Amino acid sequence: MSISVKRRADAALSGYVWAAGAAAATSGVLAGVMGYHALDPARLVLGADASWVPQLTVMTLAATLAALGLLWSLRIAQRQVIAGARFLLPPGIDGLTGLANRAAFCRSFEEGLDGVDRKGGLTLLLLDLDHFKEINDTFGHHAGDTVLAEVARRLRFVCGPEAVIGRLGGDEFAVLIQGSPAATDIAAACRMIIAAIRKPIPCDGHALGVGVSIGFLSTEDRTASRDDLMRRADRALYAAKAAGKNCAVAFHPDMDRDESHRRYLERELRGALINGEISIELQPIFSADGQRLEGAEALARWNHSYRGRILPVEFIPLAETSGLIHQLGQVVLRQACRAAARWDGPFVSVNVSPLEFRRDDFILNVRAALEASGLPPERLVLEITEGVMIENADHALHAIRAIRALGVKVALDDFGTGFSSLSYLRKFELDALKVDRSFVTDLDNGAEAATILHCVVNLGRALGLSVVAEGVETADQARFLRAAGCHRMQGYHFGRPMPLAGFEAHFGLAPDGGEGHRAVA
Repeated sequence: MSISVKRRADAALSGYVWAAGAAAATSGVLAGVMGYHALDPARLVLGADASWVPQLTVMTLAATLAALGLLWSLRIAQRQVIAGARFLLPPGIDGLTGLANRAAFCRSFEEGLDGVDRKGGLTLLLLDLDHFKEINDTFGHHAGDTVLAEVARRLRFVCGPEAVIGRLGGDEFAVLIQGSPAATDIAAACRMIIAAIRKPIPCDGHALGVGVSIGFLSTEDRTASRDDLMRRADRALYAAKAAGKNCAVAFHPDMDRDESHRRYLERELRGALINGEISIELQPIFSADGQRLEGAEALARWNHSYRGRILPVEFIPLAETSGLIHQLGQVVLRQACRAAARWDGPFVSVNVSPLEFRRDDFILNVRAALEASGLPPERLVLEITEGVMIENADHALHAIRAIRALGVKVALDDFGTGFSSLSYLRKFELDALKVDRSFVTDLDNGAEAATILHCVVNLGRALGLSVVAEGVETADQARFLRAAGCHRMQGYHFGRPMPLAGFEAHFGLAPDGGEGHRAVA
């Protein structure tokens, strides 16, 4: 609950204290003086800082006893008042932040559209906090409420009194500005908002950090509907999230076409998951000397019924935003386990989306895939990214321990591109590090890249982890990585991703044949 709401609850009680004090004027026996703070009614304005004025009243013995008894009962009642303090607020006001709620904001939006031709247009900003869920999960809802209230205060400060600011729900906010400023002015205002919200927010000894993504548009079209404009701003907000978050993106008409295409692809992906259009390809992972196939990474592929192959870079983000990533992940995991169970020796490695990893039933689904396929757990490797550990460390630690308790191995993918620290690497009891391909590619650019790669490999080895280099494309890169101490490698130098049948035939892994692993120099 915000401080302003509590003060309003206190203010509702102050009249009783004054009434008890007023009784002193009639009893005639002086017993003491009661001190308290009263709220200046002139400052009881929503969103304003309350003005609290010290007050003294002379108390007789009878009045004092009456006042103390009254205050005792009021203290109990006050808790009930505070618990229901939202009812003290005017309709249309969000009780936590003091901003307009969704209904009130939408009414203001409609009124603004009615006068858009007279007032020179209208500008709408939609805001969504970045990493807010992690704060709630890690520090609790009290911390989340503190962040929301402080974000609201900063928005009021930056946007000024002329703007209509609303909390649409959760960690979503909106700002309405009369007029159509130049695009450069809107962009500058968005940068100010981002900078203001990015500053740490103190809470119970912690400095909480959030970012904000913004989608915005301006219109002078009096025929535009509120819902259409909100949808367009939301598409711009989605683009800001996709661009890496903590930034602002203006709506462009192409986004309408992109949204139609996205909805079409989502429908098709739902059908693909049902109709068996999702399959896996396998990329070989070799020992550092290139002499032995040690495993394979399973990669999702979508072969559309008439469009042909749809690239993972297109359908995997779509699966994450549409809520289909769990189904997609389960299809890939089951297929990978069934495939590896046919082989005698090599492991299979499967990427896990952070959204899938956070699900409560994830461990159960891994166990079910192993049991259904008969694959020994030690021949399954689950690859997670650094963001999984940082977003909710406690949950990640519990999940990794549960996975390893099954006998399954855990690898940290794309190592070196995020924010991992030594403490995370030690705490999470991983089995392997996968060095990001960007480090391998940079080997051709000079000594600095080689030094960094040496450090990364040495770090993994010092922690007792298996080190796998990704993106190895040349014999020179393979020789360097071998000398640096990498345990395993994968990349086009060792083999491109292949369909299951082709992979098994190429490496002699067919169930009715012996292993014939091909060495790579």
